[in-house]
Amino acid sequence: MKKLDMQHKHIMKLIDRDKEHDGWTSVSDQLYPHLAKNMPGELVEFSGSAGCYKARLTEKGNNVLEAMVWL
Repeated sequence: MKKLDMQHKHIMKLIDRDKEHDGWTSVSDQLYPHLAKNMPGELVEFSGSAGCYKARLTEKGNNVLEAMVWL
């Protein structure tokens, strides 16, 4: 896995900020293909179908997000 870019960090923060009680965040149909292709699968997982895409941080993604506070 390569080093995270600023946009990856920003997307992870948005996913965490907008998550529902189950950890999933809604993702628009327009944004989903770009995110699914460019976000590291070790940190973010995707689910759903057209009109109902969702994303959430994996356990490793949550750990990285928590660690970013200290970096």
